[in-house]
Amino acid sequence: MTLPPYGWLDRNRLEQEALSRAQRLRADAAELSSLRRSDLELLGDRYWPQRHLTLLEPHDPGPDVAFLTVANDRFCRGLEALLLSLRAVYPQLASHFVVAHDGSIGPFLQRRLRQIHAPVEFVVPETPWADQLPRDSANRERVGLLGYLNGHALALRGHRRVVVLDADLLITGALDPLWAPGERFRAVPDCGDRPWAAVTPATRRPVVNSGVISIPGQALNDTLEQRFAALIREASQPVCPLLDRFADQKVWNLLLADQPLELLPLNFNCNVKYLVRFLEGCHENLSVVHFAGPKPWLTWPWVAPQAQDHRPLVVADHLLWNRQYRQLLMTWRLQLHREALSAAPPLPTGPAQLLLAPDALQAVPAGVSRHLVLADPAPFEGHWPDAPAWSAGWYERLQAAVPVQIWAPFEWEPAVRDLPLPAGAIWRWVLIEAPFSADLRQGEDLLADSGPWAGGFEPWSDPAWIGVARAARRQLEAAGAGPVESLHR
Repeated sequence: MTLPPYGWLDRNRLEQEALSRAQRLRADAAELSSLRRSDLELLGDRYWPQRHLTLLEPHDPGPDVAFLTVANDRFCRGLEALLLSLRAVYPQLASHFVVAHDGSIGPFLQRRLRQIHAPVEFVVPETPWADQLPRDSANRERVGLLGYLNGHALALRGHRRVVVLDADLLITGALDPLWAPGERFRAVPDCGDRPWAAVTPATRRPVVNSGVISIPGQALNDTLEQRFAALIREASQPVCPLLDRFADQKVWNLLLADQPLELLPLNFNCNVKYLVRFLEGCHENLSVVHFAGPKPWLTWPWVAPQAQDHRPLVVADHLLWNRQYRQLLMTWRLQLHREALSAAPPLPTGPAQLLLAPDALQAVPAGVSRHLVLADPAPFEGHWPDAPAWSAGWYERLQAAVPVQIWAPFEWEPAVRDLPLPAGAIWRWVLIEAPFSADLRQGEDLLADSGPWAGGFEPWSDPAWIGVARAARRQLEAAGAGPVESLHR
């Protein structure tokens, strides 16, 4: 007996099902006027995307290839996962990476993301077409202005290629074919709910997905940039039912209608719905997994889900995104923390005292090192975490207490790195971060903190100062300081 394919598309069965359904629809001519869009797709031509099973070696594309994505503050964790996964495949990436946003990604998030890839540029594109955006469908209303900002890729002059990547992607393999020599646009047919792409009469081509588009250098010109803007203004005009449902994807398909286009295999933009429905979740050899639909980072455990983000009947695989992102996130935070520890001057040895207020530091006896524990942003004025400032009198009190070591959560570093510090004051970091820090109430005996694994994530606590003080004491004792006087509230 022949077993059905596992992790591979059952093309024959799916094609027969599509043909049978199409025949039934054609047999009932009276039904055609009220057909659903998905049934109209069945009556047209179908394009079955290819998929390769070849090992591709990643090679740094170099500075003449640029990337562009679009995000806002709600998409920042997805953007973080995209950057981390891209750098995991291309650890020496030298390419410019542009993030087009709506002004909601503030300085703190920008500094944090640049810790992943230094040459990230954040831009707020001009949108003279904003008041003409179509909002005649739930999809276009949801996409809004943000979705069309990917057209800013056409404004990035001087590159051999610009690669547009949606912020809800994970890079899981080599992308080199996206910037291989050639003068054609490159994109992947739009599949997901269907195992095939519908061929639209508007372009006489399969509908391509706008989540991954590779633009050749010769197309980075005023003509196409202005054409894209014009298509946005005309987006509410009917073209065909297969494209009219989309927002920015409709614009890209119309823009590409008369451009040279190479259709890439599904590996370079695999919709998670396709992955779950037709590949049984087996993502080996895929280079891009596209988490279209509900976003994994807008659900538990990252945030409390909002009503509009909860779509229980939509096919998804949040667990896949979470597993991949958590591993990337843990590796990045541990490496970054290790680099910060190695760059800091040695900890003082001998007796040490931990305190919660700068005024108390001045009373520490001679020969005892001073350590200030900060566990919440209360000492800061200004806008936390984008532009904090010391509260009135804090700088002067720190100055009077030097030398002093200031212990704080490592997550604060992008916020406070530009704060003025008096000579002799030094930041010291403790790695207390979700989702990797255990609850201290679960028991210290569960935490292995001595051995070659020392220096990892510390437990959190409520109130927070207890966990920060514990981590500071542990680091001091490991460095040979002591006795370390315990904190008293």
